[in-house]
Amino acid sequence: MFGMPLPRSTPILAALALLTATGCGTDSALTVPDPVPADELEQILSTAIQDEFHAEAVYAGVIDDFGSITPFSNIIRAEVRHSAAIARLYGNRGWSVPQSAWTPATVPHFSTVSEACSVGVEAEIANIQVYDDLLAGADLPADVVRVFTSNRAASLNNHLPAFERCSG
Repeated sequence: MFGMPLPRSTPILAALALLTATGCGTDSALTVPDPVPADELEQILSTAIQDEFHAEAVYAGVIDDFGSITPFSNIIRAEVRHSAAIARLYGNRGWSVPQSAWTPATVPHFSTVSEACSVGVEAEIANIQVYDDLLAGADLPADVVRVFTSNRAASLNNHLPAFERCSG
């Protein structure tokens, strides 16, 4: 087999033959890392969804206090989409979605819209850091990476600049 050229249509067989011929068989260091254990993944998802729930509650509190003002009225809808995307990750695994640990009554309220916007800046920076930490901390499944990366990008590229504009 090793002396005969392989047809061009079988690159996988050619690569396997090369690995075998060079001493790299199935016992080599070419292994795929184990996925993150289910209990660890569930904790990672919980961290992410509770952070989104917290933002929803804070922004709902601002809307309760000051009316349906921008950017809060727009960003709260995005936060709901973010938590729904994470909830789908739970559902895809047959897990129950946790309840929010937050309500507008259990989060800070602000004296002015400008103060609320300043806190929004801080919250979005913290949210970006949460996703950075979660994405760097474990070998996450591809669907989780996609959702976390998308949520992070929305915070960085949309929410943070909107809160920076309104904070003065």
